[in-house]
Amino acid sequence: MEAKLKEYRELRRRKELEKAEKERIALLADSVDIMSQMDKNKEDELVLINNDDNESNIDATSETSDIESCKNQLWSFSTVKWSVYFGIWLMLYMFFLRLQFGAVFFVISVLIGICLNTRTRPKKAGEVSAYSVFNENCENIEGTLTAEQFEKEIRFGPGSV
Repeated sequence: MEAKLKEYRELRRRKELEKAEKERIALLADSVDIMSQMDKNKEDELVLINNDDNESNIDATSETSDIESCKNQLWSFSTVKWSVYFGIWLMLYMFFLRLQFGAVFFVISVLIGICLNTRTRPKKAGEVSAYSVFNENCENIEGTLTAEQFEKEIRFGPGSV
């Protein structure tokens, strides 16, 4: 009788643990969906400035606390995501080291990283390029060192510009 009771309790405990884990996974999946939607919406956001001076300090503090909590969640999600990516890469790297293809895997993963970090989508309307020849009227971005500025600095010193 005690064995059956013990077996029943273990079965019940195991089911409760499985249920709790399923709930955790569902919450994690929901938060991942929310974070991925936030990443997609980040590109399409427009900054709107509201010049109303009627807002109270309470609203401002609650908005800043909401923004800070959102940033913290986004940062922690990003940290977890990159940690998982690095862990997977490290395990694959160790696997390929055992096959004596570690250098090949490293070079290929570096090339993939370079390709993924270069932007392939077209630039947004009104976006300025770092290369002035691609901008309208060949305008430089602010802070760019031009040949004329460099020449003046060489001839007359840095205070001449």
